Amino acid sequence: MAQVVIGVRAQKSFAASSRFFLFFATVVTVQGIHVIEHIIQLLQVYVFDVPDEDALGFLGYIIQFNGTEEWLHLVFNFTYLMCLYVLVVALREYVDLGVIPPWSYLTFAIAGAGVESWHMVEHIVIISNVIRHSGCPCPGIGDRALSLSDTILHFFYNAIAYTATVIPFWFLMKARTAGRAHSDR
Repeated sequence: MAQVVIGVRAQKSFAASSRFFLFFATVVTVQGIHVIEHIIQLLQVYVFDVPDEDALGFLGYIIQFNGTEEWLHLVFNFTYLMCLYVLVVALREYVDLGVIPPWSYLTFAIAGAGVESWHMVEHIVIISNVIRHSGCPCPGIGDRALSLSDTILHFFYNAIAYTATVIPFWFLMKARTAGRAHSDR
């Protein structure tokens, strides 16, 4: 089991390679930074009294098109979702090997990739409104249906998907650490 986790079978599968671990670690790190951006938006709105539509985190002020940061969100979330789909396939091998518990994989598949898939649908609706109005207002489905602000709703989408992604990553890290400890003996 530990041999696969630390990359001995790299020639047989992407999931067993050290490149896979680097890929997974990069996804976790970049999405972690994205979640921090959403926390900054919450602070802007609820601590610093920045109007919801003006609370753009850090990058939202820098990267705008059509007077909105929504294009940045669309591209970022699409890329993140594609990465999660790669992980859904690759992590299955670790479930079969007993490295990642089935409950962790299922949580990741539903709350990680599943919620992020819905989040992507939200961003497609938002972008359609951006195109229709040549900018914002650009509500999504959940904003209207739940009467929640975009800032709160998208923080929760990101926090749920991120937490569900960190869980199998933790099990993989634990197995890699155990594998290194065994190989040092």
